[in-house]
Amino acid sequence: MQKISFKPREYQKRILDITSDSIDKKQNVLIELDCGLGKRYLQYSLLFDIFSNKNILLILQASTSLYETYEYLKSITNSNDIAVVDSRMNSQYRSYIMNTKRIILCLPQTISNTIKKYPQSINKFDLIIINEVDQIIRRMSYTSALKQPYSFLIPIFQKRSLIGMSGTLRDEHYIVDDFQLKIIDELNSLITYFHSNTKLITMNMLNDTDIGKFVNISDIIPTGIYDSRMTEISEILDSQIEKAKNTILNYIREDNITFYNEIKRDLSKLFGPLPIPPIISQKFHRGYLVRKYLWSMSGDSSYRHLLNYGLSKHLLKNTLPRLPGKFLAVKELVKNYKKSIILCSYIDTVELLAVLLDHSGLQTIIITGQVPQNQRITQLEDFRKSNTQSVAILSNVGERDLDIPEADMLIIFDLVRTTKTVYQKLKRSRGGEVRLLFYENTNEKKKVVSVLHNISKKYPWSVAVKDFDTKYIG
Repeated sequence: MQKISFKPREYQKRILDITSDSIDKKQNVLIELDCGLGKRYLQYSLLFDIFSNKNILLILQASTSLYETYEYLKSITNSNDIAVVDSRMNSQYRSYIMNTKRIILCLPQTISNTIKKYPQSINKFDLIIINEVDQIIRRMSYTSALKQPYSFLIPIFQKRSLIGMSGTLRDEHYIVDDFQLKIIDELNSLITYFHSNTKLITMNMLNDTDIGKFVNISDIIPTGIYDSRMTEISEILDSQIEKAKNTILNYIREDNITFYNEIKRDLSKLFGPLPIPPIISQKFHRGYLVRKYLWSMSGDSSYRHLLNYGLSKHLLKNTLPRLPGKFLAVKELVKNYKKSIILCSYIDTVELLAVLLDHSGLQTIIITGQVPQNQRITQLEDFRKSNTQSVAILSNVGERDLDIPEADMLIIFDLVRTTKTVYQKLKRSRGGEVRLLFYENTNEKKKVVSVLHNISKKYPWSVAVKDFDTKYIG
């Protein structure tokens, strides 16, 4: 087997040394290494140098990452000892590949299905490496905090050595038990499922190495859009949400004063199961969702949601813009950059932006969960190599596990709830300028301020929050 010789950076060598020593001592390992700092190099070293005598299962969380990792490893090793197991193979052939190759790359559901049909197929593996290990934890759970199929896989993996790798392990998740909402660090949950005898390697443990030389700083520019029509509708929704919240609190106060006092101390409990008739809480929870639709979609796409929530047809027809201010701001922003990425929550928004930018003469590509895997890879390669002004527009599913350092500017079209998810989005371009869009004079701005505060606190080594830019008018 032909291998390329790499000299590890100081922080990479420390990670590899600690990992090797820990596995020798029968400890599992959790590695936090931020975006763009060489997780694939670490995987290569673990697979072909440190543990070259072990049979290893490497689990990736998304098909794009699976095949990009495989092509990377094949290109630098030319090894016949490595193979991908995917759902397009019949289960018998998957089992055969697992029995004949030392290193197997796969997705979690594929390996779960294979083990269920051929339980012996897992027996030969000494070591399991889980990439993006934070994704095995549910954001909200009622029983097990593990996502499917990890609730099935992790107990099986316990008899083997485990290495989990993630760009960040600094989030929280929620456990609901007997109407109590508990906030737990995902790291504590991961250690519980991996084993109490787990070695943790965090970014903080690497501060005295050369890591600072290789961190790519993301310059975050919170970008406000003035759109008086969006402000008016947002204020109406805010009023409806507040009214629904007060209805819930009044109901609970009359029924259970102890629980009412708990909620008053911690309003996050309002987002868990409540001991009230569902019809009372639905108005509250749906309000937040409908407001997100308003901020994230075109007027044509959000109209039905707003109408069903109770806003009048007359108001919407006279106030709701078909093309809200964010769309117009994006059209202006991307003109100033050679390669831009836009991240959106909804496919309708992706498609409308593509049409809008195509009409402006820009070369665009769309990557969503509906785009076939081989087409995604081809489009991304074309985007990376393109010498013309181009824009990649990605949905939440489409962006998963993608690194696109070739981009000059990244736009986050709409904000999601969790700090860590926003951070992972803004690091897709591995540094450089990031525009975080919001509507001025709405609660979306408060949400942005809160998330940016948390990002600066949790990830100070790789972000720089710039002054608010509010010159865009819808």
